[in-house]
Amino acid sequence: MKFFELNFAQMLIRYYLMMMVIIIAGFSGQWWLAGLSLFIFLSALMGAQWSKTKETTKKTKVVQLSEELRELRKAS
Repeated sequence: MKFFELNFAQMLIRYYLMMMVIIIAGFSGQWWLAGLSLFIFLSALMGAQWSKTKETTKKTKVVQLSEELRELRKAS
């Protein structure tokens, strides 16, 4: 789990998820279920990433300039 990895859209989704859990707990009378919303709130506040993301490495292509192009580049 990595902290501070959420963007604003994901944080907003967790806020709505937290409110949905509280509303369902309130209407059903199961107030212990509202305790789940505390963990959802804390994960959004800390920006914890739940799923593992694959780290991709950027591959760059190195191009060698010929001597003629190097001379033209130095001249300009």
